[in-house]
Amino acid sequence: MFESETLKLSGGRKVQVYRAGKGPAVVWLHGPHGIRKNDPVIAALAERYAVIAPVSPGFNDIEEIDDIRDVHDLALHYDDIFEALGLDGITLVGHSYGGMIAAELAAHVPKRVKRLVLISPFGLWRDDHPVADLFARPYMTIDTILWKDGKPSGPMADPANFPNDPMEKAVGIVQGMTTVAKYIWPIPDKGLRRRLHRVSADTLVIFGEKDAFVPALYAEEFSKAIRGARNVVVPDAAHMVPYEKTDEVMRLIAQQLDGTTRAA
Repeated sequence: MFESETLKLSGGRKVQVYRAGKGPAVVWLHGPHGIRKNDPVIAALAERYAVIAPVSPGFNDIEEIDDIRDVHDLALHYDDIFEALGLDGITLVGHSYGGMIAAELAAHVPKRVKRLVLISPFGLWRDDHPVADLFARPYMTIDTILWKDGKPSGPMADPANFPNDPMEKAVGIVQGMTTVAKYIWPIPDKGLRRRLHRVSADTLVIFGEKDAFVPALYAEEFSKAIRGARNVVVPDAAHMVPYEKTDEVMRLIAQQLDGTTRAA
């Protein structure tokens, strides 16, 4: 069962934060679908950890991003969240858009993050293997590029994870994608490559082998740019790898956070 609270940050900003589970604290930064009612990845993490999952600005209220001008402001917004929560030396796990934010935070404020897991992150760019243009297609069809078979599978296919009202669902998707677009359009590299050397966290990068949004070769791009980072490419999975291969990703996360093995 998720619990929710609203934090007041400096400057009058507010943020909704979900909590679940018990154990060592792990912060989860969500991807383009936001946080769903029965998010299976948060539920899986909560079996072992005390999960803290802030909602990205713009996903609940699009006006929240008016004063967060760029990725630098976005990273500092999250630093304010963790300051308000009294969290330092955190374990941070980010997926997709949340992976980019996690990498930016770890680069902007290295001492804030002790362990870092980036799952299908974007934020880098190669001309010879460009990231797909997610915004060149109708918002309601974005799943066709995020999932291995072009549509949600497993627990995420459960309608309980989505608003029942079609208009409410459409508004949620538009708000989320508008937020993402502000910080990654027209290309997602806003200088992150030049900052990744600042990351001091013990880092693991996870990609799905069949990612049609951010090609899996970016796993190597991230791990080369972050000192000491390791990467794993999960077979038969795409951009939504934590939802498509939840058990495998949970195993990799546990190994990384417990220090029981080193991924190749």
